[in-house]
Amino acid sequence: MSRLISTPRPKRNRLSEQVAEQITADLIRRGLKPGDRLETEPELVEQYDVSRSVIREAGRILDERGLVDIRPGRGMVVAAFDGSGISRQYALMLELTDGTFRQLMEMRLVMEVGMTELAALNHTEADAALIRETITAYGTAGADQEKALEWDLAFHRALAIASGNPFFVHSVEPINEYLRRTYKSSLGYVAEQHATLQEHTAIAEAIFSRDSTKAAAMTRAHLERVLAASEHLTTSKESTS
Repeated sequence: MSRLISTPRPKRNRLSEQVAEQITADLIRRGLKPGDRLETEPELVEQYDVSRSVIREAGRILDERGLVDIRPGRGMVVAAFDGSGISRQYALMLELTDGTFRQLMEMRLVMEVGMTELAALNHTEADAALIRETITAYGTAGADQEKALEWDLAFHRALAIASGNPFFVHSVEPINEYLRRTYKSSLGYVAEQHATLQEHTAIAEAIFSRDSTKAAAMTRAHLERVLAASEHLTTSKESTS
């Protein structure tokens, strides 16, 4: 029977959190893959020498983290990692802090410029096809703001995928969700669609030619223009209120 090893900590976690951490460590050590089933609840109680309620709470913690799925009759099953837990936490952080739209765009500038450089160097033919699909669909969206917005965000996600680095994909998702809520209430979005289409196209062409320097420059210009346009719209609203 394996037992938890207690180590001195400045702040002691709840027992259920300690068990969740131990299950995570054991899951990694054993090389379990998505779809693999963990031991039954009675077996976990025996293995970690804790109560059923502690195991159930540890399971809920792991479920919230996206590490396991809890299925009736099957117990805990290793989940396929999709970064949704990170996205939820990141989106919540954006909502609860005093960050501004400008600060969000500053972060996008730092992140997406480098991301696009990598996309120019690392993209595959499948990545290129996905990027082209988002541009074509965005161009045919017309005055349908909701549809245009979804394809706009899909373009940036496609660039993250093309970078070949999954951390970019999981970072872009919560930003996209935040922008989705922000732009849905913006009347100025449709007015900027033509410029956005031209800029997305220029970025894509630089990526397809594997010109990382130009791709980065085009991305920077695009995001700086979006920021300037949003600040102009905000100033106009304030002056007329």
